Amino acid sequence: MTHPIMLAAADVLATAEERRVAERESRWRSWGPKSVTAAGEYARVVFGAEAATLEWEVLGLLPFEGHLQAIAVLGTAGGQRLELYYSGEGEVERLMLRVSCASCPSQRMQEVTSLEGLGQLLSQTPAWKVIDPRKGRDL
Repeated sequence: MTHPIMLAAADVLATAEERRVAERESRWRSWGPKSVTAAGEYARVVFGAEAATLEWEVLGLLPFEGHLQAIAVLGTAGGQRLELYYSGEGEVERLMLRVSCASCPSQRMQEVTSLEGLGQLLSQTPAWKVIDPRKGRDL
């Protein structure tokens, strides 16, 4: 026969675990919208009004809810996919330009701190031939 304290301990443990699962699920449901909102707000700080045209999406799920992340796809050019990656953890927020090969595993990421800086990074990609406002003249 089991002692009543064993049953009480098992009951308390099961109740606590159910509460933790419910809290995790609640945080998970709010994590995505928080990530997208934070990405949009920080992009407006870095890029100004031009950031309003970015469409942010949640990028995966992290094991801890304090780290927000989102991605905005800029397009594909010359076999390279260009994306803006937002990462925010506590007070530290970053925007990175991720350039990845569409048909291979290579990729590079560089931090973006201004709209001009984004332009400089884009000028080093095949997309520049399409978006260059000077069409071929050196900067």
